[in-house]
Amino acid sequence: MQTSPIQESTFKAFMEDYNGYSHYLHDALYYDYISGIQEVHLLGLYDDEELVGVSMLSATPVLRRYRLFTSHTGPLIKNFTNERLAFFLGEIDDYVKRNHALKLIHSPYHIYRIRNGEGEVIDSEKNNPQIVDIYTELGYTHQGFTKQLVTEELLRHQAILDITESEDGLIRNMDAKTRYNTRAVEQMDLKLRYLDEDEYDKFVEIYKDTEERIGFDPVSGRKIKSLLKTLKDRTYLTLSYIEVDKYLERLNGELSSLETEKSDMEKKLESGQGTKRMKGRLNETKDLVANKQKRIAKIEEVQKECGNTIELSAAMYYYNNHEMVYLFSGSYPEHSMFMGTNFTTWEMIKKAKELGLPRFNFFGLTGDFTENSKDYGVYKFKKGYNTFIEELPGTFYKVFNKPVYKLAEKLNKI
Repeated sequence: MQTSPIQESTFKAFMEDYNGYSHYLHDALYYDYISGIQEVHLLGLYDDEELVGVSMLSATPVLRRYRLFTSHTGPLIKNFTNERLAFFLGEIDDYVKRNHALKLIHSPYHIYRIRNGEGEVIDSEKNNPQIVDIYTELGYTHQGFTKQLVTEELLRHQAILDITESEDGLIRNMDAKTRYNTRAVEQMDLKLRYLDEDEYDKFVEIYKDTEERIGFDPVSGRKIKSLLKTLKDRTYLTLSYIEVDKYLERLNGELSSLETEKSDMEKKLESGQGTKRMKGRLNETKDLVANKQKRIAKIEEVQKECGNTIELSAAMYYYNNHEMVYLFSGSYPEHSMFMGTNFTTWEMIKKAKELGLPRFNFFGLTGDFTENSKDYGVYKFKKGYNTFIEELPGTFYKVFNKPVYKLAEKLNKI
């Protein structure tokens, strides 16, 4: 194996066909963005004449001569093995040293361990605890097995749903509450539309309100809009909503059918044609009628207060050849009864299947799966879809020139 710098066209051709683990930070669209504002270096890993790996390194100048490098969740390697990774990392180290590196940061998008939906480590051929040793043996410092949402780092735990099964199979595998909610929203006539670029502010407003309410580490609205513009050809920006008059029309139709059924049974019972079983059915139907009437009254009150078209939730999804990723979302808690987030999630799982993708990535979790965790509600929501959890190894860094690095720190240049 050997490495060498590669051209932009070679990198993009590799990414077009690459279907392994890849974060949006390695997307060709992101390269177009970052290369316009930072110095970017592209390296290729070759096995004989075949390009089997790439590394995109962005560099920030420090004290004119030196650079801080980051590897954008890479390197990416086809037919991944630890041997290929170790070799490539060593070559990357040599390359950045020749280019006056002060520090290099890796947050590799590779699996450390697989956990089940309960957060328990399970036996899997994908488990690769040796990956930490590879970095530490090369002199890297591990920032640790963090269990917190730090927006400046690659989140270490992500909930994954295998979507290769049929839609019916996916619904059967959900937990009871998620399955019920998924079926229920199909009866509400909710709608989904994709937001245009001139509606980015609407999305940011919904997301930031939710972020503050739940207590997540803040992501700036400016960063979100920049990311949307950068990845717009690989993203879906959704808004769920309901047209209340159409929902009321459905509810009133269902009420009319129930009332007709109730009336027919009452007539048969009054004429002596009924049975004991029918009496039980009549009582059940009376309860259904009363519940439907209450529901209609509640929805009419919502319509009176909020209008006919009610926006429910918004979300951002990114996809590549490997997966669809649920990046950001927000919702209006006052309209949670319509379950806009459940509706959108199921619609986008189906969209991912249409694109031929094998997995749906619910993305970041803290890794604290106890009821005391601040993201426990988010974890429970994701778990409900029958997800498993991929634990990533975390962040590693190496300082190449410690005296100069300490000086830069002292001068607040880092």
